[in-house]
Amino acid sequence: MDISNRRDSLAMDQWNVVYIPQSRVFEASNRTFLGLLHAENSIDFDPTTEYPVYSSAAELGDGIHYFFSPVASNRFRALLKFWSAVLMEASPDMTLLRRIL
Repeated sequence: MDISNRRDSLAMDQWNVVYIPQSRVFEASNRTFLGLLHAENSIDFDPTTEYPVYSSAAELGDGIHYFFSPVASNRFRALLKFWSAVLMEASPDMTLLRRIL
């Protein structure tokens, strides 16, 4: 299955990850992503429900990964599709992540 098919059929019962590579426009891309994430979170906000999203520097320090828990993947599915999220094979190592939402 090529990546375009995976993006169109994001599995919302598994973890998803968005990768923002280090580039000339990294800071602008990262700020835009975080701004959109927080804006999406404020729409129909339910204070009794948590939508855990985590971040981690890329392995070689060449960008950042944003990890969306299954419940967050469902809540932010439009954002994940727009930012070309990739389905994860297994849950990430939580000891290496920082919770951002």
